[in-house]
Amino acid sequence: MRDYLDIIRRNLMSPIVIAIFLLALALLYAGERRDAWFISVVIAVNTIIGIVQEVRAKYALKQLELMSAPRARLVRGDEVVEVMYDVLQVGDEILLETGDELPADGVVLSARGLEVNESMLTGESASIDKKKHDEVYAATTVIAGSARVRVTAVGDATKAGAISATLKQYTPRLTPLQQAIQNAITFLTYCAIVLSLLVFARYRIAGFESVRILKTIITSAITIVPEGLLLASSLLLAFGSLKLAQAKVLPQKLSAIEAMALLNILCTDKTGTLTSDEITLERVEPFGSGNEPVKQLAAMVAHETSGGNATGQAIITALDLPYEYTVDDILAFSSARKFAGVRARVDGRVRTLIMGAPEYVARMAPLSTAEQQQIEKWTDDGLRVLLLAEFDDNNTPLKSLKSGSGRPLAVVLLRNLLRDGVVDTVAFLQRQGVNIRVISGDNPRTVQYVARAAGINNPDTAITGAELAELDEPAFATAADQHTIFARVLPEQKERLIAHFSQQNHQFTGMVGDGVNDALALKKADLGVAMYAGAPASRRVADIILLNNSFNSLPLGMRLGNQIMQAIEVIATLFFHKIIYGLVLLAVTLVLGVIHPYAPRHITFLNIFLVTMPTIMWTLFPPRSHHRINPRNFWRDTLGAVTPIALVSGAAVSITYLMLRAMQPHDQDTVSTMTVLVATFFGVYLVFLVGPMLGVVLDQRAKTARMLYIAAALLVASTSFAVPLLRRFFDFTIPTLAMIGPVAGVVVIAALLQWHLARRAGKIYQNR
Repeated sequence: MRDYLDIIRRNLMSPIVIAIFLLALALLYAGERRDAWFISVVIAVNTIIGIVQEVRAKYALKQLELMSAPRARLVRGDEVVEVMYDVLQVGDEILLETGDELPADGVVLSARGLEVNESMLTGESASIDKKKHDEVYAATTVIAGSARVRVTAVGDATKAGAISATLKQYTPRLTPLQQAIQNAITFLTYCAIVLSLLVFARYRIAGFESVRILKTIITSAITIVPEGLLLASSLLLAFGSLKLAQAKVLPQKLSAIEAMALLNILCTDKTGTLTSDEITLERVEPFGSGNEPVKQLAAMVAHETSGGNATGQAIITALDLPYEYTVDDILAFSSARKFAGVRARVDGRVRTLIMGAPEYVARMAPLSTAEQQQIEKWTDDGLRVLLLAEFDDNNTPLKSLKSGSGRPLAVVLLRNLLRDGVVDTVAFLQRQGVNIRVISGDNPRTVQYVARAAGINNPDTAITGAELAELDEPAFATAADQHTIFARVLPEQKERLIAHFSQQNHQFTGMVGDGVNDALALKKADLGVAMYAGAPASRRVADIILLNNSFNSLPLGMRLGNQIMQAIEVIATLFFHKIIYGLVLLAVTLVLGVIHPYAPRHITFLNIFLVTMPTIMWTLFPPRSHHRINPRNFWRDTLGAVTPIALVSGAAVSITYLMLRAMQPHDQDTVSTMTVLVATFFGVYLVFLVGPMLGVVLDQRAKTARMLYIAAALLVASTSFAVPLLRRFFDFTIPTLAMIGPVAGVVVIAALLQWHLARRAGKIYQNR
């Protein structure tokens, strides 16, 4: 309930709403009940619409949030079911796996190499081993191993409860573009105050009565403050999020839509992103001619340490476990050390085994030159290679085994094929000017093979995490800029690379990943993209979640996001056109000291055609663009393009008004009516100008939308003139041919000039 009260308060207490109600009270005091009640009703209706739409948007976004909310694995008898975090109760038993974010405080009942990161609570990022009877805490992350835990505290009662309670509060944040619009509204609100003072001073000098001055002040304020633009952009982004979710691209923040339009560099993981998440075991190649049961030993290490990851599952599915064994110690796999280990008694013999990336395992179990060359050949063929090694030391903890004390037993060869459609996805992104970098924990040769197959530019420029670690800051920056492939990198190095790309020349950087080792980089990126089937920790920090776990969904999301950004640009031109032409007309009347042609209700009538109906049209039928929209160029692309056209509209309306005043000096209602109609024409005409002006694709949907808009405009306009009650309310009169003739000439000349300016702006727009 508090969230909804905040929405109501924020909409009712905005400066422009308060100002309009105060001015309405002033009109009521002056005896102008019709204008006072009219602008009060209009601002009240607009405010109610704003409240209703924001509540709907909030509800829609909350529904999206529930789609991506992490689940806990609750043990119920012999079954394991996934439940929302808020379902858990004290005493429940839950299962934890690598990549999970703990949903509650608890006590470990059993563990297999469990390591957690408690930096959320302690600030220390080092992994912490957890054994049976140890306590674990909500909001920490499992970075290795698995466990069974009994819940001891949930919700606000957990150690992280205060943090969680704060995060649950609904605090809508504006995107950078929305913030720019909000700043413009604030600036124009102050301008309206200054302008009101100018109107008061000038009209008082000219001898106008107080009521007329008050009406002109209200008209000016309503004209130049584009408050509805922020609401329109918010609605487009909110309901655009729903459309993206329907396309299997779930934005967790409104700013993600804007971020997709800004993307310059996209860093992507290899496994599960460029390649399929299905990994298959090719074979196991033993070293030497012994009779070691290397397949069973590899299967045992995978079974005990993988925590259910895809690599481990591929090995377990293809290989048989030893007939009988007893585990003494487990070192679960982590992306930081790149290997896992098991000490177990197999057939009465203690075996100490390590399996992982050859570059890391070989430090403890050296390879011969021939063995190293053979591994390089396999990686050049795109195979993923794991090295299995054994140690005679059966007492030293697995984490502390000495370098050079082991011997290689065998290699496990796995294949991970490219995702279907990834070549087209890469080609699309690179055509859009996105620079793709691959940041992976895999072997550099394997990563290069995959990148080359995917069509990524410059795949031969590769560097490893070990090489990066030896570089100082300037050399690191140079290496980051010069290389496309970053292999065998640690999670902290991924984060450092993302930070560098984001800071370099203000590049907007995205990161795509699915593992817990990607979480730091996803959080640091301007646009974090996670897979729905990935680790909960990566989903929690991502800006976008790909619900179908496919990198190939990103282009579709970018296209839809581009449509939304284009719609915001189009709607913004409508508001800017209204403001600029209104300022020109007001300036002319102030300089010449003549009465302003509009009453407040005329402005509302005009806004129906100039803003309200076109906004509805472009919201329901978002336009497509020939090019990629860059929100950084928002002011140049909108205000810069529409200003010349709006100045022509202002000049034409002003000339029409002055000409009609000369023709009918004693018939202000008729003059005002014709001035309103001319301004309405230019507002409707602008809907046809935005196509050539902004490069909007006029497909069948856009043409249908425009026809519906014209039909609605004709219906509203004809009703306003045909119904006597409405005609009297707006002080309209039926125009005569004698007045239409001279006005038509001005309108035609102005319209032709505007068409030329729109086409010229479009050419400049497309050549940037």
